[in-house]
Amino acid sequence: MALEDKSQFLELFIEVTKTITSSLDPDELFDLIVRKTPAIFKVDAATIRLLDGAGRHLILQAACGLSDAYLNRGTIDTEEPVFKALKGEPMAIEDAGNDPRINHPEATRQEGIRTILLVPIPIRGEINGILRLLTKQPRSYSRDEMACAAALGEQCGIAIENARIFKEQQTQLNYFKAIHEIGKTINATYELDTILELVVTRLPKVMNLKAATIRLIETPRGKLTLKAAHGLSQAYLERGPLDEELATYYLKQGEPVVIPDARKDIHTIYHEEAAREGIRSILAVPVSVQDDIIGVLRLLTEQVRYFSPADINFAMAVGEQMGVAIQRALDYSKMNP
Repeated sequence: MALEDKSQFLELFIEVTKTITSSLDPDELFDLIVRKTPAIFKVDAATIRLLDGAGRHLILQAACGLSDAYLNRGTIDTEEPVFKALKGEPMAIEDAGNDPRINHPEATRQEGIRTILLVPIPIRGEINGILRLLTKQPRSYSRDEMACAAALGEQCGIAIENARIFKEQQTQLNYFKAIHEIGKTINATYELDTILELVVTRLPKVMNLKAATIRLIETPRGKLTLKAAHGLSQAYLERGPLDEELATYYLKQGEPVVIPDARKDIHTIYHEEAAREGIRSILAVPVSVQDDIIGVLRLLTEQVRYFSPADINFAMAVGEQMGVAIQRALDYSKMNP
């Protein structure tokens, strides 16, 4: 890299770094990264992928300069350069269309991609993602450029972590407000149906969910009985009892259960029904009064979601709050038949 080029690169690097670190919205940040970073290396396109909550699969977060057909070509998780990048080593592929390490060479050739630079993104000291810079013309990268790419990846990681922290703080604030509002409403009534309906309709809005259900334990049999639901078809609700699911066992011990993929998770038994209904992830928490479990609250999503500690703590708090309100309503109904 010539001295003049280095000066221009440094100016662009500073400009891009200032731009991406100024954003605290994760989606906006991902878009900024893929739109701004190609100017530094004079490439044609960029993508950013981050590892999912389980740390197993790279999920596309944003892309610029590429067709939908190319972006949907299939997984890149098993590519050798990806493995090396996830270990912290920037990787340059100079003939992507004919490189045996690339999973989808035909799609790569059709897109006209010649070179790919893979830049690791470290977050909290661990590699959690990859920035890919792509060209449609032959290109090689010097040692200086590779070092600069690594520095850029580190800046992206810092910006992503800052955005995540800010989003988590905003989420916790929103949950605090919601738990207060829900508590005021359900504690102001003795109508059981009103309490249940409010929870199953309000939580999907607050937590960005597809649906919610509440089941209570019916005595003396101790079986779960559906009492309220929102966002689900009648066919799915009538699929069968949940008492034999492994998830129910843990819930009755007072533990929350996170199911990343309801279509195959061992904690659930109705996998085909979940697929037909369009359900992917489930967060289930006990509904409790002090140490007694009286029911189950299930929160369902359309997309795979790795529920955060803030999500779980909020749902558990709602379960406890709801348990007290439900018990009050049941006691009231017995005293006022």
